[in-house]
Amino acid sequence: MFNLTFPVFVFGSLIALLLGAVVHLIAGGKLLRLIFCLVFSWIGFWSGNYLGTRFNVEILHLGQVNYGPAILAAAVLSIFGYWVSGENTPASE
Repeated sequence: MFNLTFPVFVFGSLIALLLGAVVHLIAGGKLLRLIFCLVFSWIGFWSGNYLGTRFNVEILHLGQVNYGPAILAAAVLSIFGYWVSGENTPASE
């Protein structure tokens, strides 16, 4: 597939988690939303990296990671995870 070393994997995962945390910081919410944002952002980052490598999209391709598609997919999936968390329904009165 592609040759990721452990430090590259850790650095990419930290970037993905940072993106998820920023989405949560901007939008707010409880712990469940934070967890969903982080998990979906991590999944989005590595799937975006894979798809960028697979389809030869070389935007911000530095070293072994395609940061362009990876960051875009992480942001989109983090927002999706925020929406999926289920806290967006109004409280019943």
